Amino acid sequence: MHEPKMIDDVLSAGSAGAGIGTAFFLGRWIITWFTARFDRRQAVLDAQDGQIDQEWSELREELKRDKAEMKKHLTRIERQNEALRFSFHHVAAALMKVDPLNPALALAEQLLTQAFPLDLRFTAERAAFALDQDEAAG
Repeated sequence: MHEPKMIDDVLSAGSAGAGIGTAFFLGRWIITWFTARFDRRQAVLDAQDGQIDQEWSELREELKRDKAEMKKHLTRIERQNEALRFSFHHVAAALMKVDPLNPALALAEQLLTQAFPLDLRFTAERAAFALDQDEAAG
């Protein structure tokens, strides 16, 4: 009579152990699954961050190159512009001696005045300096 109770106890203990083992195994599997999923997500985010950093770095380098090229281009255009202005003033001075009432001179002067407004502060400073020099000499 004791044997069936003993078998029942062994079966109960075995099934309880198997249940606890299965629960631990499932718990471990679920935790591993979540951490693996989190690790994969983090790896994807890290790869995206690296890619974004690389793209921003490339963009900054491209902007630096473009800025340097634009500065060179602007400097060249400024030199050309100054050469054209000085050339025009020399030609205009020669034309004024020959034909001072030529309407092309007036039109050119008007266009230059619109394109290159005169900074009167510089002219006023030069005039004040000249007056100071005259007073000091006289």
